[in-house]
Amino acid sequence: MKHIPDAVWEIVRARFERMPPHLRLVVGGFGQALKKEEILEHIEKRDEIGKLIVETQLEYLKSFKDEAESYEKIFNNATET
Repeated sequence: MKHIPDAVWEIVRARFERMPPHLRLVVGGFGQALKKEEILEHIEKRDEIGKLIVETQLEYLKSFKDEAESYEKIFNNATET
């Protein structure tokens, strides 16, 4: 597993802290749904489950960036013609 910068851990932790208290997250292969408090504990411990949560969230955030860039290209091409 690759190194995850501290800033990424903090961003993901901050995202989950702002989510509603009734949040549940199922992490494949690790059993039942985790409560918000359990999610934050795994992120704080930086254990295997925490790393998986952070990596998944990072990919999720990157997908927004990629989609925004795609729309930007489409928009720029449309305005150039």
